[in-house]
Amino acid sequence: MRKIKSMADIERVRRRNNIILGVVMIALLVGSTAGYSLMSADSEDENVVEERGFKFVRDGGMWKLGLDEGKFFSFQYLPSEVDEVDVNVSVEFGNYPGQPLYFVNPSEGAGEILNVLGEYLLRYQEACLDSGYEENSTNETVCEGDLPVKDCNSNLIIFEAGNETRVYGEENCVFIEGDFIRGVDAFLYKILGV
Repeated sequence: MRKIKSMADIERVRRRNNIILGVVMIALLVGSTAGYSLMSADSEDENVVEERGFKFVRDGGMWKLGLDEGKFFSFQYLPSEVDEVDVNVSVEFGNYPGQPLYFVNPSEGAGEILNVLGEYLLRYQEACLDSGYEENSTNETVCEGDLPVKDCNSNLIIFEAGNETRVYGEENCVFIEGDFIRGVDAFLYKILGV
């Protein structure tokens, strides 16, 4: 038979159970907070890499590099990951501030360039390359759309398909072939002096 319990006994058991539940919840909160802080401290060390005398921090899937005055530049690849990309250009970072930049056949690489150079440019837009090899029967450059036709006297970045990733230049034109993101990162490291 079951023992008859008074209201005081029932209340005492309920208070005891609430106290036990409260202690368990507090222990879980403290334990999870401590675990998270310990785990994130370990991952911070893994997210910082030093290459070529520069410190890169992994943040949001991108490698961030702080060069001057609190400015951070974002890259998808580290310099060591694009070492094999042949970069042969004569342009420098100083060619771009305050000047317009034109893209021919823009790709996802154009966004990567704008992440780094965008705030320094006067403006940017798509254009056609006046190269002489895209001529029709009237000796005019073929350009679809209402795009300006530019030559290598303007700052042009031309994206071209290719089996090998390489970056080369002619005057102010920069040609990026193959894997556009890898080529763009290699080009940006070159002009930034990394």
